Parts: sequence; C-alpha cells; structure tokens
Amino acid sequence: MAPGGVRLPVARACVYERAARVKHPPRVLRGASVRAHAALAAWNRLQSTQANLALLEVWREMPSHQPASVYRLALENDGPMSVFAKHADAASCRVERMCYEEVVPRLALSSPTYFGAVDDPDGSCWLFLEDVGREKFSALDPTHRGLASRWLGRLHRFGAELEVARRLPEAGPPRYLQHLKDGRARIRAHLENPAMSEKDRALLNDTLAALDRVESRWDALVNACAELPETIVHGDFCAKNVRIREESCGPVLYAIDWELAGWGIPVVDLAPARGENATIQVDPALYATTLRGRGRALDRQAIERLSLVGYLFRRLAAIDWESLSLHFEDPLYLLDPITSIEIIHRGLTRGLHEAEAWLR
Repeated sequence: MAPGGVRLPVARACVYERAARVKHPPRVLRGASVRAHAALAAWNRLQSTQANLALLEVWREMPSHQPASVYRLALENDGPMSVFAKHADAASCRVERMCYEEVVPRLALSSPTYFGAVDDPDGSCWLFLEDVGREKFSALDPTHRGLASRWLGRLHRFGAELEVARRLPEAGPPRYLQHLKDGRARIRAHLENPAMSEKDRALLNDTLAALDRVESRWDALVNACAELPETIVHGDFCAKNVRIREESCGPVLYAIDWELAGWGIPVVDLAPARGENATIQVDPALYATTLRGRGRALDRQAIERLSLVGYLFRRLAAIDWESLSLHFEDPLYLLDPITSIEIIHRGLTRGLHEAEAWLR
C-alpha cells in the first residue's frame, strides 16, 4: 500500500512484465500517419515552434496506457535526434514525473534529459525523454556492474537525505508483503477454475505453501533488511530499464522507467527482476564503498544477503502479477501465467532455502 492507503497499481505492473517478454520490432509510421499522431501533437504543445518528424516508431501501444504506451520520435533538424514519448495513466505518470522533476535532479545522477510533460483531458499524461541508446545493462559484464554499483550506491546514500522523496509510494518490505497477500488470495480464488488441470492445481497449491513459508519468516526477512537505511528505491532496476551509453568520458549508465519508484529499504534494487538466476546486480565491495557514510558499514556477505532478500521480494511481486491472469477459462490463456508461476515458484523456494541458513 502506498502512503495514505492507496493500493499500488499491480495490474499495470502485471501487463508491463508480460509485454516486456514479447519481442516485436517497433512499427514505423511516416507521412500523414505521423503528422496526425497524438504523440507529435503532445510534443508540439511543449515547443515554442512546431516540430517536424522524419518518422515515428510505435514501441508499445496500450488502449488505457497501462502500462505506458511508448513511441520514439525521430525529429528533423529542428530538435534533438530522437525523443521517447511515454503516454501513461495518471497514477504511474504522477510517480515518474515526480522522479524526473523533483528527485533525480537533486541527486547528481546520470539520467536521460527530461524535456517535460503535458496532461491530456482524460487525466493521462505524456512524458518526453532523451533517447539514450540501445545497449542494455548486463549484470554479467564487470564494467556494467561497476557502473551500477556506483549509481545505486549514490541513489541509496544521497536519496536517504532527500525529504521530497518521502512523498513517493511505499517501496520497502510492506509493499512486498502486500504482494504476497494479494497473490495468495487471488490464487486461492481461482483454484477451482475449470480450465485448470490437476497438475496446474498441484503447482498452485505448492506455491501457496511457499508463500505461507515466506510469510512465516517475514519478521526475520525484515530484520535482515534493517542493515540498509530507508531511501529512494528505483523499484525496477534491471536490464530492460537500464542503458549503457559510450560517451567522451567513457561508458555512462542511465536508468529509465521510474513507474515503480518509491521510498523504503532498497533491497529490490540489488536483485534481478526475472528468471531463476539470483545474480547480484552490483559489485558488493564497490557498492559498500559508495554507500559508506550512510547507515552501518556493510561487508560483502551482508550485501549478498540483502540481494537475496530483494530477490525473494521480487518473486513475490511476480507471483502477484501473474495471478492476475488466472481467471481465464481457456487452457490456452492459462499456459503463460501457469508456466511463469512454476518458474517463479522454483526461484522463490530455492531462494528461501538459501536464506534459511542465516535468517534469525
């Protein structure tokens, strides 16, 4: 739950994760289709002179902009080479806009140029950001890990001192306990779905048992998190949302998509978002050095354990998001969420078993 009792937008996050797994080349629009497009009209509302586009790429288009519809605007000589336009619903736009306008500029972190935002009459919003390239962050690349260690270390260290960031939604353990409860309730509600096989129900019952085990160790997980101070949490720091761009000074890391940002203990930023691989996203020693001066000193083992807690939290969110698709009464439409829950369940079980060795 966010501050003030506002429920987090898990439905948007669910669709976002599913959409991110489907790889399609962007659809290219030219000519009259571009001149009449709402993205160009919104961009021109920000400008003192009207812009012309060489082309417009449709990267993702959603009817309700949940998740955000995304377009790339290739501008002609009257503007930057290319700009990304995000058309988002009011809730996600409010968080991301706050991050770009009030939070990130105060932290001296590398960030895409933010050109501004415009509101639509229906309450949705357009955000315009610099295109920072296509090279995605890889936790397996030592250079990328070093950049992530310093970037996250600065975010978590100096973000803790930023008073305005406390207005962001809850993003620490309480958010993920809510994911656990919501996902469990939804799975229970759909166990009798006639489209499910007995094998499907057995998997879901095993998943319910795993969620119960995690909840039974919740106090220990929260106590493990206490080694990090509350601060700004990006919330979705992973390959799809982090770019590396080669510049005159060397490679620079840019984190994008702050829709799930919030305030809390930032363990989820250290852990990968998807898959069974629990590879930590930072170099523990370098992250600890960057974080030094805020909270208690952390060693490699402490940071690796915090990453594992973040991994477990991410699995809880993923189960919650996938459970939103368990209502379909056609086995074909259940195949994707059931398969995903099976993979997530294995990771959750393995991660909890590993954590049990040191949880108190």
